Amino acid sequence: MRLNIIGIIIFCALITGAVFHIGGCHNSNGSGGGMVEDIQNEFTPIVASLVTIPSPVLGSDGKYHLTYELQLTNATSFTWLINSLEVLNAEDHGQVFTSFSGDTVTPNNQIIPGRIPSDNLEEGRTSVFFITFSVDSLEDIPNKIAHRLKITIPGGIPEGFLVFLSLPPDTQEIVQIEAESYVPEANAVVMGPPLRGTKWVAADGCCTAERHVRAVIPINGKLVISQRFAIDWEKLDEQNRIYVGNPLDVTSYFAYGQEILSVGEGRVVIAVDKYDDQIPGELPPLIPLEEADGNFVVIDLGNGNFAFYAHMIKGSVAVEAGDFVTRGQVIGLVGNTGNTSAPHLHFHMISGPSTFGSNGIPYMIYEYDLIGRAESTQAFEDAERDGTPLEIFPVSISGIHKDDLPLDLSIVNFAE
Repeated sequence: MRLNIIGIIIFCALITGAVFHIGGCHNSNGSGGGMVEDIQNEFTPIVASLVTIPSPVLGSDGKYHLTYELQLTNATSFTWLINSLEVLNAEDHGQVFTSFSGDTVTPNNQIIPGRIPSDNLEEGRTSVFFITFSVDSLEDIPNKIAHRLKITIPGGIPEGFLVFLSLPPDTQEIVQIEAESYVPEANAVVMGPPLRGTKWVAADGCCTAERHVRAVIPINGKLVISQRFAIDWEKLDEQNRIYVGNPLDVTSYFAYGQEILSVGEGRVVIAVDKYDDQIPGELPPLIPLEEADGNFVVIDLGNGNFAFYAHMIKGSVAVEAGDFVTRGQVIGLVGNTGNTSAPHLHFHMISGPSTFGSNGIPYMIYEYDLIGRAESTQAFEDAERDGTPLEIFPVSISGIHKDDLPLDLSIVNFAE
């Protein structure tokens, strides 16, 4: 028996470039004396794991949104094509919450390094698959989710590999169900607004915008997305313009100099106030990581909730590390410092004080007035570039909202 096991291992090494232990038990008694149930050894060419556990949040569309990522690693020496990926109810695999196949695989799967969209994984490569879906009610949120991955090898799966997996010789596709995870209750922190006044645009917000939601970076030895639920808040005037006058002058923008508010009671853990404004119009070249946030503040709100504010005007930061703040307290002014192309407040919540190394977590605003939305990111960027009015489109649930998250491109009024 020992020689047979070694033969299998050598064969596996030849076709995958790796060594795997093959073994199993069948209703046997271990040293502890208890019965051991059947243990399956499923060979999974692509290993899937969650970058973060998905946490549901109620969005301004009245639905509960789950936004998260899978890290996929090809553990073999073959190139695998991803035919499809499905998110399943782990307790009922017949219930599919969302699926990706055909043309929808490539834009949602990005190779690391380079963030290269691709529907395949070459030998030893790793990618991040970005997933977002929504359900209609609290009762529809699953207790657990799993993921069904269907993969193949371009040109056909080699016969020897199929023999190794005990699959029929005409098998064209391998199906893996993995990356099972529990789903926590929808208990995102409820906070006050970070700003006051009318016509604030929630740019690059949850859950389908790419700049923040897909900002995965390796920090402190792991892949992290701190900006998963971030919003860039920019302000419109009565004619729905982002700026009037010289676009290279920060004071031309209606967001510039607006007061930034603490969203709750807490302790300031970091306050940086030393960087000058950037010239609007384009992102600064080759900015160091430590300067990307510009002048910023992090507030510990308790229970693992940290509020993060970035890009404040130099000299406007009104708090220091160790200060206790209250909801609605002015902590600084909207500026254009750090990695930014136009004056705005970058705001998000994280699970710890590390601005890049903490996990981005959902949150809700206790009250705001939803007046509409921009048509698209491109329409918003055109208005930001040209200074032309941004057309406001109707939304399904307009008016006063309580305890939910403004979704991407929402346009809202906050209390004065």
